[in-house]
Amino acid sequence: MMKKKILMMLAIMMVTLGAFAQKSELKESGDISHNRFLTDEVCLQCAFSLPQPPSDTSKVFDNDIKYYKLGKEERERKNIREEVLREDETSIFALFSSVLGMKLSKEHTPEIYKLAKTAINDALFAAHKGQEHFKRTKPYVYFHEESLTSKGDDADFKDKENSYPCSHSTHGWILALVLGIIAQEHSEALIKCAEQYATYQVIMGRHWKSDIDAGRTLAMILFSKEVITPEYQQQMLKAKDEYKSKR
Repeated sequence: MMKKKILMMLAIMMVTLGAFAQKSELKESGDISHNRFLTDEVCLQCAFSLPQPPSDTSKVFDNDIKYYKLGKEERERKNIREEVLREDETSIFALFSSVLGMKLSKEHTPEIYKLAKTAINDALFAAHKGQEHFKRTKPYVYFHEESLTSKGDDADFKDKENSYPCSHSTHGWILALVLGIIAQEHSEALIKCAEQYATYQVIMGRHWKSDIDAGRTLAMILFSKEVITPEYQQQMLKAKDEYKSKR
């Protein structure tokens, strides 16, 4: 049911993209030469519009604990794909390249890469500012355990209050939304890829389930702002042309 709702939202975004072009407000725009579609102000507004993280006494938090325990069981018995363990941009582009059957890179697809990287920069900026604002404790720290990528004395603990929203979920989802406009025939697979990319953060013990849900919400809010900027619209046209020429 959730996937159907997400697909419907994506379809609506695709259909209405052209209509947004006439409603663009310059104050919403960032500067693509500085690798952002949105201004700091707009990104902050988007991040701070998220609801507060669930309290420890809420049913949502009970659900978070359930998913944390399931994730712990999963990481103890299953090898996790190498790509999701790396923090560099190569990892996420490698995952989504496999969906499109096309290598996404600065060298091979420069226009698609520029579009995607600029959208991801908005997502990471907003998500990190949201984490600073909400200061939610990461699950493995909450339970005094190690995450899949942490050690007992690791530097990961410096980020112990950077849990909500999940930045991996935010930039994974915004990449799925951007690529879904370019390659509409792959939209369902792209959504599945974004879900997988975010869910691995729960499996690794680095984020709560509600963190990755908030990341998805933030991505959709940011995307709705990006599509009305002239910079996004111009770069999207270039990316679409490049995708057609590479197929």
